Amino acid sequence: MLVGLPPFVLSDACPGHLLPLPVTVRLFDPPEATDRKTLKRGRWISKNHFLALRANMINGHVPWQQIRSDDDVFCEQATRHNTLARDSNASLEEAGLFSRQQTLLRTKVPEESKASAAAQPRSTLKDNPALNGADYLSLYFRAADRQAADLLLELLHELSLIGFGADVATGHGKFEIPADPEPESDLDDLPPGADGLIMLSSFQPAPSDPTDGWWEAFPKFAKLGPDPGVSDVRKHTLIMFRPGACFRTDPAKPFLGRALPTHSILPADVCAGLLSRGIELIHPAFGLAVPGVLPTAESTP
Repeated sequence: MLVGLPPFVLSDACPGHLLPLPVTVRLFDPPEATDRKTLKRGRWISKNHFLALRANMINGHVPWQQIRSDDDVFCEQATRHNTLARDSNASLEEAGLFSRQQTLLRTKVPEESKASAAAQPRSTLKDNPALNGADYLSLYFRAADRQAADLLLELLHELSLIGFGADVATGHGKFEIPADPEPESDLDDLPPGADGLIMLSSFQPAPSDPTDGWWEAFPKFAKLGPDPGVSDVRKHTLIMFRPGACFRTDPAKPFLGRALPTHSILPADVCAGLLSRGIELIHPAFGLAVPGVLPTAESTP
C-alpha cells in the first residue's frame, strides 16, 4: 500500500443516492437572486445532475436549486452520558452527566399543515425531499481484483458488528449492510472528451499527483483507535482535500492519493514505542476518482 497500490479504494459515505458536488461549479455565476452563502455550503447533488455536470452537458446552466448542503441532509442530536467513578463503577454524584453531539441523516423535515382561522397550524413530518426518501448511506469502491473485493466486504461486515468512530465506547458506530454491491458502470464510463478526474473521497494527494485543478482543503484531527495501547492517541494534523475536487489529468486513473507511514502520522516518541513492539501503522489517504470533462475558459462566464 505504501508504494501506491492499495487493494481497494473507497468513497466517503454519501447520503442516499446523492454524490459530491464537483467544486468546478464555483466557476459559474449563479443568478443574482441566489443566496451565495447557501451555495457556498453546497456539498451534494443528485446522481443524474452529477452525471450531467461531469460530462459538461449543462451548457452553462447549473442546477442551482438542486444543490444540497450538509444541513439539508444531516442533523445534530445531543445524547446524554454518565461518567462512571473508577472506584465504585457507579455514576459520579457531581459533574457525572454530560452530553455529546451525534450526526444523523435528516430523513424527516417539518411540513406545515393547513388550518382554519380558529386553529393554529400544526407541524407534521414528511420525508426529506433532499434525500428522496432515502434512509441510508451509499459507499462506492474500486478493488484490484475479486479477492480484494471479498476482503473489503469481510472487513466491512466485521466493522459493522463492532462499530467505528469516536463513540464506539458508548455503543455507537454500528451499522448494517442491507444489500450486495452493485456495479456503477455509468460512473466508470468515460464521457466524450473526458480530460480529468472528479474525486468522491476525502484524500491527501501524493507527490506525483496532478496539481492542475480545483479543490478545497481542510484539517483533519485524527486519532488512533484503542488497539495499539498508547497513552497519546492523537495523530498529526492532516491536510486533506474534500470530495468534489477536480484535476486535469489522465481520466482513466482509478484513484489519487497515497498511504501515510507511521512516522508521518504520529509523534516521534509514540512512533518509536510502537516500532519497538513491531507495530507499524499505515493511514490510507487514497481518493476514489471518476472520469469527467472539466470546464475551460470558453465554457465558463
